[in-house]
Amino acid sequence: MKRFKFTIQSLLNYKETLERTQKAELRRAQQALRELLDEEQRLLRAYANNERSLERALRIGKNVGAALTEHDAYFRYLRDALTELRERIAKAEKVRDRCMEILVKTMREIKTYNKLKEEQFRAYLKEVKAEEDKAVDDLLSFKTASNM
Repeated sequence: MKRFKFTIQSLLNYKETLERTQKAELRRAQQALRELLDEEQRLLRAYANNERSLERALRIGKNVGAALTEHDAYFRYLRDALTELRERIAKAEKVRDRCMEILVKTMREIKTYNKLKEEQFRAYLKEVKAEEDKAVDDLLSFKTASNM
């Protein structure tokens, strides 16, 4: 009896390997994005802390001009850093989204190949059953002919 062999198994194997690679790339892209978002939160906390520090300085009666001068440079730095970081976050989101699109496409292809494999296997089973039925019929007709 012949064995089942999926005709494009090597392509399916390649796509499955590709899927694993793409999942790893997606995980790396998600991790990079998470790190950037964590950095954004750190900068936002620093901005809020600087605001509170300025408010405290003004409450205790520190010279307004001196307090504003001290904190203004840091506010500018934080705003610039946040602007640059948000641009990097947008790029990281695009990279993550692109990785996800590629992975989804590959997963759809794998699903299609698996359906083809199932169809081919069903056809193989029909063929095997037909061969077995033919062998049984031949055996029965031979026994019937030999009994006569």
